[in-house]
Amino acid sequence: MPILDSKTMDLSVKNITRVSVHIIFWGCVWFFYFFYYKRYSEINSYTFGASIINLLVAIITAYAFNYHLIPNLLLKNEKKKFFAFAFVTIVMFFYIQLLLTLLLVIKLLSDGYRLFPEMIDIVMLFFNLFFVVFIAIAIKFYKRWNEKDFREQKVQKEKVEAELQVLKTQINPHFLFNTLNSIYVLAMKQSDQTANTVMKLSDILDYILYRINTPEIAISNEINIIKNYIDLEKIRFANRVDLDFNTDLKSKDIQIPPMLIIPFIENAFKHGVAKSMEKSWINISIKETNEGLNIHVANSKPQNKITNKTNGIGLMNVKKRLDLLYQEKYQLDIFEKQMQYLVFLSIPINLRND
Repeated sequence: MPILDSKTMDLSVKNITRVSVHIIFWGCVWFFYFFYYKRYSEINSYTFGASIINLLVAIITAYAFNYHLIPNLLLKNEKKKFFAFAFVTIVMFFYIQLLLTLLLVIKLLSDGYRLFPEMIDIVMLFFNLFFVVFIAIAIKFYKRWNEKDFREQKVQKEKVEAELQVLKTQINPHFLFNTLNSIYVLAMKQSDQTANTVMKLSDILDYILYRINTPEIAISNEINIIKNYIDLEKIRFANRVDLDFNTDLKSKDIQIPPMLIIPFIENAFKHGVAKSMEKSWINISIKETNEGLNIHVANSKPQNKITNKTNGIGLMNVKKRLDLLYQEKYQLDIFEKQMQYLVFLSIPINLRND
């Protein structure tokens, strides 16, 4: 017994659905024709015969347009040929419809049926055919545009996801490099805090390797990693920095992209503390408001700088990620003042749906 894979089964279900939709549509068309001719209720044979003739001609005409003329001529920009063949097709099938209807009338008359003169309404025959074929073509175009839009959205989504993945792979080593610097300082000092710091590093590595491979995570996870990172950096810089970190969150279900806030904090340590010969300060605030999630990071600006030739890529990548994730729905302001650097980020709040 052959085993069908999921792709084959999906294709089979899709074909069944497609055929079912066609059957339902043409069933509705037949009802339209049937009730149109049913006003002559005394003549049931004419009602059924005329509705079947109209239906068959409409089916052939619609499929000629949807599966031959439109894809082979119109969509290939051969408009002159399309309109010429379209005119010929409509006229030809209309005359076939009219001829079959006249033959039906002649057959019924010969069998003794009494017919009304207005039964053969040529204008209505043409209008009904044109109306049904127009609807069939419109539905086909709507479906084709929807599929094209879906494919374009899918391609764009895959492109964005690929770009985001590249950006995350660039941010992670950058973040890890700074963290390892802190561990190195402790190891050189043979500090008693080394074991606890290694555990914090373990949490950070677990976060980087396993937890951030999802589009969004709970903000509590990001905050925990921020705290671990701050603890490591405070050990590294000892008494050279005063740090204030506070959060004001109304909901525990807020979801944010991973590694979104940490690069700003890295930047504050790198350009504020690491380059300064004096005591520095950093203020970090994460607050939930009615408008969104607001992140403030401010740090002192070193007056007597320590030369540091390393150039980070974290902040640049965060900007790219924000553009990809939120388009124009976020606000990022970065200011450099005489005595301090300021960063303000506002992003929409997304709550977890259980």
